[in-house]
Amino acid sequence: MTNQDIARKLQAHARQLAYAGDNLYRIRAFRQAAMAVLRLPQPAEMVLSRFGRKGLAQLAGIGLSTATAIENWLREANSAQDQPKLEAARPPLTRHGE
Repeated sequence: MTNQDIARKLQAHARQLAYAGDNLYRIRAFRQAAMAVLRLPQPAEMVLSRFGRKGLAQLAGIGLSTATAIENWLREANSAQDQPKLEAARPPLTRHGE
């Protein structure tokens, strides 16, 4: 998942919050996090793997809740990418004795 993908997800989440009438500060936090991710000189995934969620949260414009959301999206994306590999590596099911 690229930084642009993450920023799109953050913006979409901010729109959902705004539509639901959520707290303006929370909406603004997700929008600011989207801009912060776009400004990163390296992939957010690299920051997460090197420094963890707290490392993401220490970046200007990204708080702990947005860092948690980013971490969850990256984990979901990575597990979805690994799924076909695992299924391809699994031997086909056969009946006993075939």
